[in-house]
Amino acid sequence: MANMAASMKGQKPELKHYLRSNKLPDIYEALLTGLAVMCPDDPLQFILDKLRNLKENGIDELNWDMFVEEYMKPPNKVITESNLDFIFNLDDESMIDFIDIPVNIQRGQGYFGGRFEGITKSRKIWPTPEMYATAYGHYNMSLKNMCFSAWMQYYLHKKKKKLAMEKKMNRAALHHAHRILRVHLNVWRDWLRYRKGCQAMAYHKLKRIYFVSVGIVLFREWRAVAKRNKDQREYFERLERGENVDDEETFGQGDGDAQDKLSGQLGIELAVKVFSFLDIADLARCACVCRSWKVIAYHSSLWNRLDFSKVRNRVTDLVTTKLLSKCRPYLIHLSMRGCSQLHSATFTALSECRNLQDLNLSECKGLDDESLKLVVKGCKIILYLNLSHTHITDASLRTISKYCHNVQFLSLAYCKKFSDRGLQYLSAGKCSKKLEYLDLSGCLQITPDGFKSLSAGCTMLQILVLNEFPTLNDDCMIAIAAKCTKIHTLSILGSPLLTDETFKRLANNRHLRKLRIEGNQRISDLSLKAIGKNCTELEHLYLADCQRLTDASLKAIANCSKLVVCNMADVVQITNTGVQSLAEGSCAASLRELNLTNCIRVGDMAMFNIRKFKNLVYLSVCFCEHISEKSGIELLGQLHALVSLDISGCNCSDEGLSSLGKYNNHLRDVTLSECADITDLGLQKFTQQCKDIERLDLSHCKLLTDGAIKNLAFCCRYLTSLNLAGCKLITNLSIQYLSGVCHHLHTLDISGCIIITDKALKYLRKGCKKLKYLTMLYCKGVTKHAAMKMMRHVPALKYSDDEIPIYYGYK
Repeated sequence: MANMAASMKGQKPELKHYLRSNKLPDIYEALLTGLAVMCPDDPLQFILDKLRNLKENGIDELNWDMFVEEYMKPPNKVITESNLDFIFNLDDESMIDFIDIPVNIQRGQGYFGGRFEGITKSRKIWPTPEMYATAYGHYNMSLKNMCFSAWMQYYLHKKKKKLAMEKKMNRAALHHAHRILRVHLNVWRDWLRYRKGCQAMAYHKLKRIYFVSVGIVLFREWRAVAKRNKDQREYFERLERGENVDDEETFGQGDGDAQDKLSGQLGIELAVKVFSFLDIADLARCACVCRSWKVIAYHSSLWNRLDFSKVRNRVTDLVTTKLLSKCRPYLIHLSMRGCSQLHSATFTALSECRNLQDLNLSECKGLDDESLKLVVKGCKIILYLNLSHTHITDASLRTISKYCHNVQFLSLAYCKKFSDRGLQYLSAGKCSKKLEYLDLSGCLQITPDGFKSLSAGCTMLQILVLNEFPTLNDDCMIAIAAKCTKIHTLSILGSPLLTDETFKRLANNRHLRKLRIEGNQRISDLSLKAIGKNCTELEHLYLADCQRLTDASLKAIANCSKLVVCNMADVVQITNTGVQSLAEGSCAASLRELNLTNCIRVGDMAMFNIRKFKNLVYLSVCFCEHISEKSGIELLGQLHALVSLDISGCNCSDEGLSSLGKYNNHLRDVTLSECADITDLGLQKFTQQCKDIERLDLSHCKLLTDGAIKNLAFCCRYLTSLNLAGCKLITNLSIQYLSGVCHHLHTLDISGCIIITDKALKYLRKGCKKLKYLTMLYCKGVTKHAAMKMMRHVPALKYSDDEIPIYYGYK
């Protein structure tokens, strides 16, 4: 090839142009590529065959790899163009001595603006220096573009490589972080598994200890209950055998342990909490027991509240002045209700209690205008003041308006000596804007002018009580309704002159939540429709003995979704339809108390609808004669939230009473008065099912005997109130049963129990230490001397040995 290149170097340019125009280099390239790739055994024959093929087919479709088989064709050229140019000397300068260019019409001008000597047939010219400069510039620019493109590709490649590396590094760092977290997570998981194992082990140990402790406590309690039941059975057996147990101590009254566990084991705080349930007399007795009890009894928190009403018959000026002088720095609440033996010395000492906020002086006969002035001048931060049933006049109200700037609660009930002028003083004082509660019950001397003065000044009133006010008319209440728009509780019991006009005006007060009306024969369904429509916040509705009201009234208030208490006692026109409307209204979910006493048209269908009151706690259907035992009384047992039930005078016998206790054993207060068909068997079944009964009324159940009271005492040990009036078969043995077991009894009525004697009172003194109310009317077997002796142990005792009234039904 070198010889060929040397031989071609001196040839004329015309020859070189000829070789190129006839594609000799391309033919040479195709033959060399075929020889290099195919490697034939006879190269000369291969060349001849291929040249013959070119002669036949022509060189128009000549390609560098056309002599290579299809399956052996290489992807790239075997011989480069630079080698061909070197072999044929095509890069020699002789190749550019003459070039072809188009010629202008004017002679001597070429394509590049150069000169030429003359026109020849081949149109060849000699390149000028400008052409060389242009070609060189073009070649230089091509080299620069090629270098720039190469540099740009290199830069982009490096940038892409760098970004890929950064991405890999980030992924590697994330992977490393996750690996570290995984290692720590595994360590934490192992630790957590270990801790949970320890906790589970500790939990099982504590659970076992807890169950063992509970078992011990339950066993001890069971043992105590079993022992108490055994003692009780033995006690009852001795009573039935007629053995003398008068001198024996009733069981459950003590264990002979006289140690001071209260102050030694409970601590001062719990001991003070226990002592807080005692009254003044008991605190004084406790202070005399020992020094530790004296310290507890004189703790300051026990003396911020004093109630002298519980010892009203024994308290004197000497006692009150002594106590008030000791506790005056921290005395906040004080009640002297009914203390008739107190005079000016007590009120002078009371005026020194500067921190007093709650003062009750009702029924204090020694209170007058001067005494009250002395008290309120000293106690200027009083918030609650009760002066009911006293002899105060307008001067006292003027004093209150002048000195009591913060009073919010004021009771003037049954104070007969003040007038409209006193209310003018009260409404003009500084306390009028803060007064929220006012009780004017029984103040019949007040006229409509007084109410107008009151409403003009006391616009912030929220609770107004006007009970026992037969002279109250529409003019008085319209004045109140016009300006006292924040009243949410109104009680007007015993006001028969009020008409629908008053209640329509009151219905405009949308804040009304509690309304109490009784004995009004002028109010009609129109008033209830207005109240049910406007008073959507109504919670408590008391409409006893309003005879004109019908089922339409219950339908009107059925949409009061917040109604909690509904009392329709003695509204005789209410029927099953009204109760159904109430049960289907939105108030069914919130109603907790319903009183249908003496609603004689209410029957079994009403009891069926009452079951829809799922939250009903109190129900009274006294003397609803159309309620049957099977279809009515038994349905009441399905009210599982019911706690208090009054079915006095209803058709209830042993079967109904047993069913009532079977389906609802949560009853606490049951009234069965005048259920004449109840016997010992029915009461036995009921008390065995409802052992948590606290208050029970069995008055005028004439078939009950001592056997029923025995079962009652055995099952219901937490009984606090019992009424046995009119049970003529009850004897001293029943009282002995009760006194031996029911030590929490504080109210007992044995009126009309003609067989009971003085011996029963002896049992009560020994066993029922907490007895506070004892009624013994028409008890001929009890002497007056025994009753007087019993008064020293029972604060409230009623006794008479008169003849049995006819309505008791004794033959």
